[in-house]
Amino acid sequence: MNRLVTCSLIVLFALPVVACREATTEPPAAVTDSSPSFTLSEKPADAISVLAAKGKAEGEAVVVTGRVSDMVKGFAAFTLTDDSVAYCGKGEEDCGCPTPWDYCCEEEAAKAGRLPVELRDAKGDPVTAEETGLRLLDLVIVKGTLAKTESGGLMILVKDGWFRAERPTLPDGLKWPQ
Repeated sequence: MNRLVTCSLIVLFALPVVACREATTEPPAAVTDSSPSFTLSEKPADAISVLAAKGKAEGEAVVVTGRVSDMVKGFAAFTLTDDSVAYCGKGEEDCGCPTPWDYCCEEEAAKAGRLPVELRDAKGDPVTAEETGLRLLDLVIVKGTLAKTESGGLMILVKDGWFRAERPTLPDGLKWPQ
């Protein structure tokens, strides 16, 4: 199972963002007291960017901030993209992009600024979770340890959890993807 989630993360990390996903649902409800136990109640201090974390060594404890750009369904796992990379709808009410929740307008920069994130249990197995309390583009701060992926890149193995620092909104008339 560990290999399955790791492979899923590698595929998510390696594939370019699909720009034309159909938007059909409203955003999930905000994180509440019934949120999963891996959400942190206080904002961690001294967070570094995804790009800075990619320059660190395997085994280092890190606190990293970035935006959720992809999620692995059924697992407490997602891809974190550096916040310096502009998502398509960042800062503009009508950017003209039909999918302002992704990075299709900045694909190359987004590829360079991504790190997979995975929550593991005490045995080292990936944690299954139907609801993480997160959605695309949430700005999160993750506490964990850098580990090597099977392809030789880095990923963040979450030990403590994550804190959602910001949840952006979409322009009127647009809905979050399913």
